[in-house]
Amino acid sequence: MKTRFEQIMAHIPLISNRTKLIISSLLLAFAFIVSYIRQNSIDSTICFLAMLFSFGGDIALNSMPLKNRPSSFLYAGAGLFMFAHLAYASAYFTLIQNSEKAFFNLGAILACIFMLTLFTVSVICTSRANTSPSSTTLLIFSIYTLVIGINFVTICSYSFSFVSASFIGALSFLISDFIIGVETVFKIKNDILRKLVWIFYPIGQILIIACR
Repeated sequence: MKTRFEQIMAHIPLISNRTKLIISSLLLAFAFIVSYIRQNSIDSTICFLAMLFSFGGDIALNSMPLKNRPSSFLYAGAGLFMFAHLAYASAYFTLIQNSEKAFFNLGAILACIFMLTLFTVSVICTSRANTSPSSTTLLIFSIYTLVIGINFVTICSYSFSFVSASFIGALSFLISDFIIGVETVFKIKNDILRKLVWIFYPIGQILIIACR
C-alpha cells in the first residue's frame, strides 16, 4: 500500500530532458535579470556566472538519454556544478567580508555539523552497501560533498547574520545534488528521487540568486 508521500509524488510527472533544459535556461535568464537589476552588485554578477556553470552542467547531464550518456559527460557535469557551488560561495563570502560580519557564527557552525553528519552517514552506508563503487567515483563524490559543503556553510553564515532565506536555497540545492550523488554511487534508478531532484533544484537556485 502506498504511503501518503508516494501518493503525492505519483501525481507529479517525470519531466523530459528537454523540459529540464528549458527550466535551466529560465533559471539562467532569471539570474541575468537579477544581475542586470543589481548592476552595482558584484555578488549578483558572480551568481549569474554560477548559474551559467549550472546551465553548462545541466547540458552535460541532460543533453541525451541516461543510457546513452558517456561517463565523461557525467564527470564534466559534476565539474561544472562544483564551479557553480564555489562561485555561489564566493558571492556570499564577498557579502560577508564587505559587511565585516564574522564568518564563523552559529549558522556556519550548525551547517558544519550538518555536513559532517551527512558525510559520516554516507561513508557508513557506502561501506555497508552490496555494490562496490569505483575508487574514482568515491573520490569524486567525496570532493563534490566537500565543495557543496563549502557553499552550504558560507550561505548559512550569511543567512544567520542577515536573517535571509538564502539558506533554504542552499539546502535545497544541496539536497538535489546529494540525491544525484547517491544515485550515481549506488546505481539507483528511482522515479521519486528523479522528481525530487527537479523540485529542489529550481527552488534552490531561485532562492540563492534572489535572497540577498
